[in-house]
Formats: sequence, C-alpha cells, structure tokens
Amino acid sequence: MRIGDVMTRNVYTVREWEELGLTSDLMRFRRFRHLPVLDSHDKVVGLISRMDLMEHAAKPGNPRLVPVYDVMPRPPVTISVDGDTDEAIRLMLSKHIHSLPVLDGEGKLCGIVTDSDLLGALSGQRLPLENLTDVPVARVMTPDPITIGTDASLGDAAGALLEGGFRHLPVIDEEFRLVGIISERDLRSRLGTDFLDWTSVERSRLDEPVSNVMIPDPVVMRTHNKLSETLDLFTDERIGAVPILDDEDHLVGILSYVDVLVWLRDAKAHQGRTVSPSAP
Repeated sequence: MRIGDVMTRNVYTVREWEELGLTSDLMRFRRFRHLPVLDSHDKVVGLISRMDLMEHAAKPGNPRLVPVYDVMPRPPVTISVDGDTDEAIRLMLSKHIHSLPVLDGEGKLCGIVTDSDLLGALSGQRLPLENLTDVPVARVMTPDPITIGTDASLGDAAGALLEGGFRHLPVIDEEFRLVGIISERDLRSRLGTDFLDWTSVERSRLDEPVSNVMIPDPVVMRTHNKLSETLDLFTDERIGAVPILDDEDHLVGILSYVDVLVWLRDAKAHQGRTVSPSAP
C-alpha cells in the first residue's frame, strides 16, 4: 500500500528559528505527537515532539523559551509519498521512531505517517478483520518479559531498558504481582533528559524509586483476548504496550505496538493462508 494513501495530509509545522515554550506551545501538539521542522526553503530539517519540550523544561536553569533548532532531533528520517507501508515499518522499527515526514517528488513536505496510521491501514485494509478477531494476543505477545521491582531505582530501570532494547518495563511487587509499568518516555520526562546521556543526570534522580514514576494499575489484557481488541488501545488511547496476564493473574507477556506491526507485516506477506486461532 502506498504511503500517500494512508498518511495525514494536513500537518502542523514549525520553523527552525521559532522559539517554543512548554506552557504556551503544548497545544500545538494536540493532534500530533511530532511536528516537522522546516527551514527558510521549506525543507524538512528535523522533527520535534512534546517530549523534547518537556525534557528541556525539566532541566534546571533552562530558559522558558527555546529555539526549535536547539532541541529538535536531527537529521530527520523521511519517506517518499510513493513509498510503501512495508518500507515505513522497516524504518520505524530500525530507527525506533513513531512518525515519518512524507516528501513529494520535489522533496517538499506533503504529509506525515505515524505508527497509528500504519496499524489502521494494515489491520483494516490488508487483512480481513475476522482474522484479527481469531488471533489471541498470546500468539503475538513477547513472552516472559523482563520485569523490575517496586524498590528498584530509576537508574536500574534505565539500565534494564537500555540493555534489553525495549521501551516498557512491567513493575511487580514482592509477591510477583503486576502493580505498574514504566516506559522510556516516563524516564525521559522524569530525568529531564535522554537517559542515554548518563553524564547529564544527577545521581539523586537516578536513585529515585521506580514506584514514584511508574503508571500504577496499568491497562492489561488476558492471553485469550483477541488481537483486534488491542487496536483501539494503540491507535485511540495512545498506549504503547499492554502487559498480558493469564487467568490466574500471572504476568506471562507484554504486547507492544511493535509486536503488532511485525505480526501484521508478516501476515500480509502470507496473505491467502488461514490464520490459526490457536495460541502457541
């Protein structure tokens, strides 16, 4: 499927010389998690997110307003309007990003495509919906996820995420019951910086307990829930991952939008074959 058929065309943008503030400019991100950044020639030179603003604002001594150029990640990863969704999935998975500015034949911005756009396109147009209602989440989830205890520190959580290469970490209590979840985004927001940059993080922040930052009582699903039931969570509720419990409330897996994208991509490659409804 062509990117031009699934992208969002009406995109808000900012200029690289603009100054943004956390309080005054967050409304710009009401509909979009990321905004393309343009230079004076209308060329896309970056992509800025709400989190970029929040990280800047969390650093002590930073000015209220900040030039977009100083905080935007760059260079941007883009895709052609004539590219296909498989290419977009490969880029998002390999670069660990959620959005791609879309360029026309002259290299000008003509839209943006997000992971939610891809999920909706792949599930609704590439595969019959009845297939998704047959597939249990146990078949698609990542089993036996790495977990962390409530008494662990943010430094411990950051280390686990970096070592494992994932973005969400279930939090369990001393009785091994799921009590929360902490994400890469939660850490970046709390630490006021990308936790990859250890040298800029104060030790006192790294020693803070995970229980202060985690999302308590997260949304969960059961192994028998169907894949179709997760789509609203990922596309409408903006949840990046869902812990999976068995019927005895034991944590047995985690399902992320990445897991779903990979499964949909592979299922598309085997169209015409019957999707088995049985869990492994």
